[in-house]
Amino acid sequence: MKNLILILTICFLALPSMAKSKRTKNTKSVNVDQQLDSLGSNDEIIKKARALQPNNSMRIVQKREVDRNLRPEIGLSYGFVNGGDTYLNTRNWGANLDFHITPRWSLGLRYTDNKNEFTTEGQRIFDIASVKQQNGDTDYVVPSVAFPIRSYMAVLNWYPVYGKVSWLESAVSQFDFYLIAGGGQLEHEYLGNKERISGSSPIFTGGVGMGMWVNSWFTSRVEVRYQNYTDKVSSGERNVDSIIMQLGLGFML
Repeated sequence: MKNLILILTICFLALPSMAKSKRTKNTKSVNVDQQLDSLGSNDEIIKKARALQPNNSMRIVQKREVDRNLRPEIGLSYGFVNGGDTYLNTRNWGANLDFHITPRWSLGLRYTDNKNEFTTEGQRIFDIASVKQQNGDTDYVVPSVAFPIRSYMAVLNWYPVYGKVSWLESAVSQFDFYLIAGGGQLEHEYLGNKERISGSSPIFTGGVGMGMWVNSWFTSRVEVRYQNYTDKVSSGERNVDSIIMQLGLGFML
């Protein structure tokens, strides 16, 4: 009887210690599971995983590496225009300023300066008109051409998708797919038969982009946007649709 009482007493005293050990083990398991459910790189988890399987090469993705809460980003871009005036080839360079409110939302300003050149057909027609003009021949027609000069826009960016990519298992880069929409003002210049007129009109844009973060402050971007505006030629106002593809670099401040 004494032995039974002694055994029960020892078991009763050991129960709190066993329960505490079990709670600690469960808590650690939950914490590790929660960390593995998110995206990012975590050195502590990697060490534990490698200890279990030392012969395997592994990289664990956990959370966003780039802090984009209430941070500004400046950038430069170079782009190509598909569409617009049939007699022109247009390229542009731009300066961008984005304010990241959260990792999912940012507000931005876009300045774009356009460089215009005649297409082969456009250059041929204008060369013929120039030769006739120099010879005093008035029997020529200069086609109406409106050059987009520069634009100023405010945009809203939404980043619904992000992830990470491993480069030869030696480095990890974060990438974002985002949607962009906005509007502003476009300055353009009309070149007609015997007149040159400058003007401006509203411009609207919308598209998609991808940003690849090389590190926590440097990114490269690709954007494809549709834009619409009206300009003025000899026949009156016309609606202009075009597709813009821009390559850019950004620097987080």
